[in-house]
This record gives sequence, C-alpha cells and structure tokens, in this order.
Amino acid sequence: MTAPGSEGRRGTARRRTRARRDGRTGPRDHALPPGPRPTVPERLAVVDRLLDGSVPAAGGVWSRATAWILRIALEQSVDELWSRTEPDLMRCPMRAQLLALRVLADPATAARVAALWTALSHATHHHDYELAPGVTELRRWRDDTARIAQDLAAAEP
Repeated sequence: MTAPGSEGRRGTARRRTRARRDGRTGPRDHALPPGPRPTVPERLAVVDRLLDGSVPAAGGVWSRATAWILRIALEQSVDELWSRTEPDLMRCPMRAQLLALRVLADPATAARVAALWTALSHATHHHDYELAPGVTELRRWRDDTARIAQDLAAAEP
C-alpha cells in the first residue's frame, strides 16, 4: 500500500495512459524544434566550447549542460545506426536499444555505449549531495562519445 499522495509506479502508468488518450504521447513530441537537428560533430563542437570556457553565459550549469549534450550526441549516434539498419528500434526506450545493440555491434562496443550512457545519465541528474562532473571526467566522456560515434557510424548492418 502506498502512502497518501504518492501514486507509485501505477500512478505514473495511469498518467501516461491518460496523456496518450488526450493525444499527447510524450516529451519527445514537442521537444524538437522544426528543422534539421544538429549533427553529432556539431554537438561535440558545442561541448568543446563549453569545456574551453568560451561560453560565459553557461554560468554554473555548464558541467551538467555538457553532460546533457554528450548524452544527446550518444543517443543520436545510436539512432543513426538504427535508422540505417532497424528503424523500428528508434521508437524503443534507450535501455531496450542498448540491449539490442549487442546483436548488431560487437559486444565490447555495446558495453562501452551502455556504460557511457549510464554514466552520462547519472551525471545529468542533480543531487544536492553530489558534486557536478569535473572537467577531466567531461573531457574523457567527450572523447569516448566521439570514438563511439565513429564506431557506430562504421558498423555494417
């Protein structure tokens, strides 16, 4: 039994079902502006600018913003692979896509993608008791994202 006011998992599922009935299918429907989205290299160039400190308007959120952009670039690399090989997988949750990636990519690459996505997902969520990711960690994640994007782009169906 859940405490009053906390609906737990069932409440979340009910809200999703209600949203689908109302014609709203999720946050992705309205998150992308019209027009072409930035490419992975363009996203990595923005990350480089954030890491160099050449975006002073980013203020204190630059490190989490950098992690978010890296996660989006990683997810976009996986999406581009699926668009070439299995377009239906693009509609699946990312965790399911990471499991399916083991079949198409070599196991080492699939494991690297999953580990990086998990680290970036953790870094993008703010917790008062944790420090934001540091520059060294962000640079390593940036390099890993670039390598993985190249590996996935070269993957044969």
